[in-house]
Amino acid sequence: MAAAARFKPKDGRFLAIVILLIVLLLIYLIAIHWWFVAPQLQFRADMADLRDQQLHFRQAAAQRPEIEKRLAAIHEKEQSNQAFLTDTDQNAASAWLIQRLNQAIADHAKDEKRCSSNGQQQYTGGEDELYKHVTVQARLRCDLEPLAAILYDLENGKPYLFVDQLMIYKQQTYQPPGSKIAQSPLDVRFNLTGYLRQPGKAAPAAKTPPAPKGAK
Repeated sequence: MAAAARFKPKDGRFLAIVILLIVLLLIYLIAIHWWFVAPQLQFRADMADLRDQQLHFRQAAAQRPEIEKRLAAIHEKEQSNQAFLTDTDQNAASAWLIQRLNQAIADHAKDEKRCSSNGQQQYTGGEDELYKHVTVQARLRCDLEPLAAILYDLENGKPYLFVDQLMIYKQQTYQPPGSKIAQSPLDVRFNLTGYLRQPGKAAPAAKTPPAPKGAK
């Protein structure tokens, strides 16, 4: 009797309302939200993303004339860049390198007996780089002073040329007893490399070959 006295009809109505609300919430979540509301919310989010992308593309399209103008200026500057060899063919570029080397020897070697070329040949090896390169293997018999002037001349002009794999050997000659000692010219070997205005296989991006120290 005491428990029945504590339970009032209004408590039963409140409990029924709570149960009804829970049932309605479950019906909404199962039958309405996941099947109708959630897809609509996802659709609205996708539409917002598409509008943002469309706005981005419109802004990019509006900048196209300016971008094309800048690309044309870069292309014109690149074409006028004197860092590269003027030839586009590797054989022609190799012939020019040999001619350039012989000219440097002629400019700085006053005595052919003390400094002269022992031959040049095109070298087709080497690793791929950002730009295609042409390399000539050179061999000289030359004293140290004109050799230094020749190498400086080659590396400090335009187009940019690079000397590497430099090897210098001191030649040993027989001197009869009592004769005046004459120093023989050095045996010099090195690679002379220049770059074509053509992209290589090492990387998609292209950069201008670095200028040697002292070049202007």
